[in-house]
Amino acid sequence: MRRILQVTFIALLTIFFLGLFLWKSDLHDVWRIMTLTNPYWLASAFLVNWMALVFRTIRWRVLLASPNPPAFYPTFFANTTGYMLSTVLPIRAGDVARPALLARRTNVRFATALGTVLTERVLDLFSILGIFLFFCVLRWNAFPNGTGVVHGGAIGCTIVLVALVVFLIGLYFFSGTVRRLHERIGRILPRRFREPWMKFFDAFAKTLAITERPRDFFTVIFATAGVWLCLTAQYWLVFVAMHRQLPYDSTFFISGVTTIGVAIPTPGGVGGFHKLCQWALTSFYGFDIDSSVAIALILHLVGAVPVVLTGVALFAREGLRWRDLTHAADDVAGDTTSQS
Repeated sequence: MRRILQVTFIALLTIFFLGLFLWKSDLHDVWRIMTLTNPYWLASAFLVNWMALVFRTIRWRVLLASPNPPAFYPTFFANTTGYMLSTVLPIRAGDVARPALLARRTNVRFATALGTVLTERVLDLFSILGIFLFFCVLRWNAFPNGTGVVHGGAIGCTIVLVALVVFLIGLYFFSGTVRRLHERIGRILPRRFREPWMKFFDAFAKTLAITERPRDFFTVIFATAGVWLCLTAQYWLVFVAMHRQLPYDSTFFISGVTTIGVAIPTPGGVGGFHKLCQWALTSFYGFDIDSSVAIALILHLVGAVPVVLTGVALFAREGLRWRDLTHAADDVAGDTTSQS
């Protein structure tokens, strides 16, 4: 019954946001606009999106921080498959699937890999907040009708960034105290989960030691910059492909806004991504409804198709089936809890 209610809620939420997105649009005009897209610029956008997977894999291998990091292919396989799941499912399933698949194919432990996934999330949060704050400062008074959004966004980003910095500094210099607090919180969990809970914390805290390895630290920074250069450049390339002249920094704003849309629990961000992208284009850049619908659809395709196709190709190459992901997660979870 609970599963049925969950699926029903997700379906209704998706329909609601899609309805808002398509409201008052002329689908014939939307299709006409989409057919005018330059295929070469669009292909460049697909390629740039795919390159983000490569940068993510480079970063993840360094964050795993073992003397002998896992080989590139199994890391790329786990990474891409995980992001494929996050792209098509209404939850961040890939954040668990990635370490589970990596643990089955390498000597990296599941808890260690899961801790580095959290580190990646922190790095990406820093990045999206940083570029959004840069946009807000750069365009402080550029949008008379959106001043509240720009100023409020700048204040909100600053607060979260300061809180993150304070937390990380505290974790780095007072790791023992923070670990004891984490351990106390873990006491509310069933006993078999307490050791994995602490291993997860230790793996995350251990990644902070990367600041003591300058080469690895700068590799992670470079790879993170590469990821977000790709994720913003793909938007700009779509604008060029669809004959829309927007400044490059507009991609910083739209990336931040659509990140909120993707967080809405619909399959692959469908509906939420589109509506918030449309809102940004119409409210800040003067797009009409049909143009905003066409561009939002193309942007979503560019963000999803390379990941999904690569993930499916790797799935087929490995001879895997959908249920193998469930077995991987169950096996790893069983191995982890059996050690407590």
